[in-house]
Amino acid sequence: MKTFSKVKIKKATISDIEPFWNLFKDSVKTQFPQYSLKVKNIFLKKYFTKKNFIGDLKRKKIDLLLAFINNQIVGYLLASPPYGGISYLSWIAVKDSFRKKGIGSSLLKEYEIVAKRKGIHKIHLWTDRRNLRFYKKNGWTPVGHIPKNYFGADDWLFYKSIQNPKY
Repeated sequence: MKTFSKVKIKKATISDIEPFWNLFKDSVKTQFPQYSLKVKNIFLKKYFTKKNFIGDLKRKKIDLLLAFINNQIVGYLLASPPYGGISYLSWIAVKDSFRKKGIGSSLLKEYEIVAKRKGIHKIHLWTDRRNLRFYKKNGWTPVGHIPKNYFGADDWLFYKSIQNPKY
């Protein structure tokens, strides 16, 4: 596995939304086969629109980290703000030509740093079968499998404890 020493990860700004949106649309269409075309269209036209991302960033309702190589966005991680000290990681993807090079792992590690600063003690996520090894390799703990879960997808729930609760 070749890693990139020039990967830069930063929090997204409003000016990043247009290039991020293009990668997001492409990744939803091509990298998430567990969802039907109908579900993908619902995501892109209703829940995860460019307008919603802009509003959510302005209101600080999301954490959006972007991975850059040579000023090109090659990956992203999207997480919710904490509730009870727990954040939910809803989307993570890396451009196909940059996968298996440590970028996804770098995004996860950077989000842990961001989350700790916010007092988050645990992060949750749902994933499909293809990513089980990836999350285990990155220190995540599998909780269980729920067939035909959200939008009919087979999901595995994972969590990662990153510090002691502050409550």
